Amino acid sequence: MTRHDEPLSTVLVMSEEQNAVALDVRSLTIRYGDLTAVNDITFSARHGEVTAVLGRNGAGKTSTIEACEGLRRTTAGAIQVLGADITRVDGALRARIGVMLQDGGIAPNARVRQLVRHYCVLHDRGADGDEILRRVGLQQRADSTWRRLSGGERQRFSLALALTARPEIIFLDEPTAGLDIDGREAVRGIVTELMRNGCCVVLATHDLDEAERVAQHVVVLHDGRVVLDDRLTAVLVNGRRLEDVVREVTR
Repeated sequence: MTRHDEPLSTVLVMSEEQNAVALDVRSLTIRYGDLTAVNDITFSARHGEVTAVLGRNGAGKTSTIEACEGLRRTTAGAIQVLGADITRVDGALRARIGVMLQDGGIAPNARVRQLVRHYCVLHDRGADGDEILRRVGLQQRADSTWRRLSGGERQRFSLALALTARPEIIFLDEPTAGLDIDGREAVRGIVTELMRNGCCVVLATHDLDEAERVAQHVVVLHDGRVVLDDRLTAVLVNGRRLEDVVREVTR
């Protein structure tokens, strides 16, 4: 992959109000039949920060993130993204939101360069597809189809598609899964630069070490409820690690 300190001038966008609320989740509930996956949760995320959404398997992370992206029907509550109700987002607002899906959603025969360029045109935000591919380290695989990419390359491809929006808020679901050390470092660099340029980064991950490296704000879910919602610096005191904190609040 390319050096993680290369500029992302055509990918990033500076928020008009650094640290203003970009995502506001209020009393969100999601049920699947008799199962309550998300139970009356409230939290927010700000521009210019990385908010890590954490929790064990089955805690409700993916359902919450999908609802915030507008991809999951909610049972109750309200979600505002960039000041608008996510259930009423129009095309212009949707173009300002970056979404990295954890699995699927891409045609097996789609070619890397063509699809990234197509997404750039659809978003119409001035992103340069070739620059994005260089940034995520896929320039040598630009003519390959999705089916011929490795697991780690597919992760980078999904991230590239999310960056085509030049997002003001971006949702990343397990962005470092399947990546080697260099890949994780490159993704970390992209996330950090997005944050520094005013983007709100909402990161769902099981990788607590990665979250500890990049996040400023942590939201921990357990059995569908928020059990911790705080600044990372406030919970990592007296030499505590994020892994210890999450283990403690999810017992």
